[in-house]
Amino acid sequence: MPETPGTAERQQPEEAEAAGCPVEMWEGRRCGRLLYFPPAGVEAEWVCLMHSRDPDKDNEAFQKEIERILDAAGDGFADFSNFVFPTAEYPGRDFKARCIFSMATFPQEANFSRTKFTKGCYLSFATFTRRADFRGSTFTQEASFRETTFTQSADFAEVTFIQRANFFRATFSQGANFYAAKFPQGADFCDAAFTQTAFFDGATFSRWADFSEAKFTQGASFNKATFTRVADFGFATFTKGANFSGAKFWGKVDGQVTGYADFRWATFLSRAAFRETEFRNDGNEVGAVFSLACFEKPEEVIFYKTYLGQTLFHNCDVSRVVFSNVDWRKRPNGKRMVFEEVVNLEQLGGVVDSSRHTVAGELRATQGSADERDYRLIAELYQQLKRNYDDRKDYWTAGDFHYGEMEMKRLSSHRHNRVLRWLKQTLGLTALYKHASEYGESYKRPAAWLGIFLLLFMLAYPDVGLQHTDGIPTPTSEIHYKNFFQFLEEHPKGACAFFGHSLMTALSVMALQRELEYQPVYPWGRPLLTVFELVLSYILIALFLLAVRRQFRR
Repeated sequence: MPETPGTAERQQPEEAEAAGCPVEMWEGRRCGRLLYFPPAGVEAEWVCLMHSRDPDKDNEAFQKEIERILDAAGDGFADFSNFVFPTAEYPGRDFKARCIFSMATFPQEANFSRTKFTKGCYLSFATFTRRADFRGSTFTQEASFRETTFTQSADFAEVTFIQRANFFRATFSQGANFYAAKFPQGADFCDAAFTQTAFFDGATFSRWADFSEAKFTQGASFNKATFTRVADFGFATFTKGANFSGAKFWGKVDGQVTGYADFRWATFLSRAAFRETEFRNDGNEVGAVFSLACFEKPEEVIFYKTYLGQTLFHNCDVSRVVFSNVDWRKRPNGKRMVFEEVVNLEQLGGVVDSSRHTVAGELRATQGSADERDYRLIAELYQQLKRNYDDRKDYWTAGDFHYGEMEMKRLSSHRHNRVLRWLKQTLGLTALYKHASEYGESYKRPAAWLGIFLLLFMLAYPDVGLQHTDGIPTPTSEIHYKNFFQFLEEHPKGACAFFGHSLMTALSVMALQRELEYQPVYPWGRPLLTVFELVLSYILIALFLLAVRRQFRR
């Protein structure tokens, strides 16, 4: 009598047949169905029809068992764990039971298009060998594709996940299409792998979207996607390109503006586009974080028509990133600035699986420092932005970032004493440079100071005294406040002559003219006051010329 498939060990003993299929189902329950005996070499051990990998097994009998399970489950659990589906054609089906497809295998195309899963669907650790079509389906309860493998394309276009969608560590070997998909609750793509292009164009994430540590080997497109609350791309890797053009990283919840995009430690190995991307623009909350992100080809990374006034770039080299027609945060004087200067260092970032973290912790001052925040780190960012705009011949914007760099130098101090810190920040050399010419960025400021000091010296010279150079003593030969009224009586032009001669003296000293009609009286007028005027005037003139040179350069 011939043996059954395999060796003698595989001959069915009575006890194995009585125990039924040994495959473990949901929550550790043994399957127990009648054993199915496929041709030799198909199975390593005997299992039932539902778990057999025989490609020629009876599909009709298989589908009848599926229907029996669904009928018996009602709105309870329908357990399809570890099933091997010869076919999966369920378009437009309404699954009212809670469907458990854990570790199921779909060797052929799986068609779940326009399907409704009312009580939840669990496809964790499942394998789709061919195309998986879920286009237009609705998952009313949680949908779990945790560590699921999609060998061919996976189509989730226009799918609605009313509750949490779990794609943790899922593998998409071919294209993944989530066009216009809706995620009203959380979407977990943490550590997911996308070998081919991933399309999330027009997708809507109403709560949190976790793409942390996800790997996009080919392109990743989030064109016009909407992230209302938290979008976490921390530690994600984009190998061939990332498109966030037209994406919106903010929204309103209960009348309050929300939105936070986290790209910390993300790696962009190729191009990345943030064209007309919308980040938050509502005040002092963090809208996006790119700190510690790596741009391997920064010249292929572009931010175009984007507001960056609530975006953090510290610890990220942006010296060659393309910033085209972007809007930065503005100072009260109208100059551009980075958000790092004013961000709340205690602000908490996104909430993903209840983990909260500060988004600006790197900006805290180093241990032992008296500074309010790490001004040196912010100055480094300003240097990179200044170099970036200088290289692109946008000297106006580069000048604003030069101003910011100098501001960080002014604010930084190793002094712990508050009074000494205030003196350094207000009257130090860098502070005086700011007051005199806005760090060389304004030619109007030194010109105005020149005019002010000219008037002050005009008023100061009569206090020390001016003597007429002819040496003949007359009531008008000396200009001094002590004989002011006598001068008014004797001189036909009165006060105009009194202050006019003083003004001409101040101008002559400034112009280094030696032949003066009225000379300052020794010693307070000459040399002390004249030397002071010369030093002050020539510093301001130098600052004026430097600023003018910058303007002509631009």
